[in-house]
Amino acid sequence: MTVNKKHQDAKTAPAVKREIPYNYTSASDRQAISFILGEAVVRQVDELRDFRVTGRSARLLMQIFGDILIHGRNPYLLQELLDSERRRNRIFEHARKDLDTIEATANGDSRVLAIVQTLRKKLDKFRSEIEVIPAYRHKLKRELAPIVGAKNVLFDPFSIVAHATDATDWRLYLPVAVVTPDDEAQVAPLIAAIAKLGLRVIPRGAGTGLTGGAVPLRSDCVIINTEKLNHVHGISERTFHLKEGHSVTGKVIEVESGVITEAAMHHADEHGLVFATDPTSEWACSIGGNIAENAGGKMAVRWGTCIDNLLEWKIAMPGGKLWTVRRTDHQLRKILPEDTVTYEVLDQHGAPLKRITLRGTEIR
Repeated sequence: MTVNKKHQDAKTAPAVKREIPYNYTSASDRQAISFILGEAVVRQVDELRDFRVTGRSARLLMQIFGDILIHGRNPYLLQELLDSERRRNRIFEHARKDLDTIEATANGDSRVLAIVQTLRKKLDKFRSEIEVIPAYRHKLKRELAPIVGAKNVLFDPFSIVAHATDATDWRLYLPVAVVTPDDEAQVAPLIAAIAKLGLRVIPRGAGTGLTGGAVPLRSDCVIINTEKLNHVHGISERTFHLKEGHSVTGKVIEVESGVITEAAMHHADEHGLVFATDPTSEWACSIGGNIAENAGGKMAVRWGTCIDNLLEWKIAMPGGKLWTVRRTDHQLRKILPEDTVTYEVLDQHGAPLKRITLRGTEIR
């Protein structure tokens, strides 16, 4: 039997073990280093791996990587740095001394010296960022508190870490702040104020999503948590004009984006109706998340997913305006491939902005 030796070696070669302390994330060391300092440093570290003698410089280097990683990912440790000047001085002084040691034992290797130089710049930048956080948070609260109240602008470690990821457990950056409006009317002006500060907005419901939709992908994101927007406004009757040429009356439930799906289902059931969107996470997920993810469930086979059962919804736009998207031709069933589906977009005064027509095959 002929064996491909190269393939066999690649298949059985042991994976490089983790060397960065505190790297308890799903990212490998290489990914962590790339995230902190870029791919060029990753390549330099890889090249130097075979030239280690005692490995002391490598251990010191990995310790610095670990300190940057953990303080950037763990808001409790970050808060300790903010609260204690002594702790800040100690951690950055230790890192500086370790870099001096690595540089002194580099024997003039340009790759080592390049890594040290890059790390010095990163540490200086990291320290500068940390030292301006208190003043920056004060500015954020000053600008956002008049809209939602000071108690609803959150920076505490628990709130920050709870909004750093969703059900994916995929983490990249901590949010700058978490804001929890009490009223739907606060959302549009809140988005406008956040945009004026040069920051990005991520709306979040219950955080049960599995696509990473609520995960901050940049370092300048503010999370708007919609959990308090949890009012069920009731069930009303609407007239629907069907393609067969006749009109029928149907029941419509109006809810806010933070309403838990199970609560909407219970409300419908109390009126002898079925709330058709029933994802597995119905006990925890919110209506806003259902719309954003076009959630389905067991009943989707018969009644379709969220988009099939959605009559209209309001959107707080980046400029602070409030738009309404309304379906004009709902057929009281799920959308079929041969259907043509029409939506009208209205401004906050009810004036039409545009009409959108989609084929059923474009929706699904």
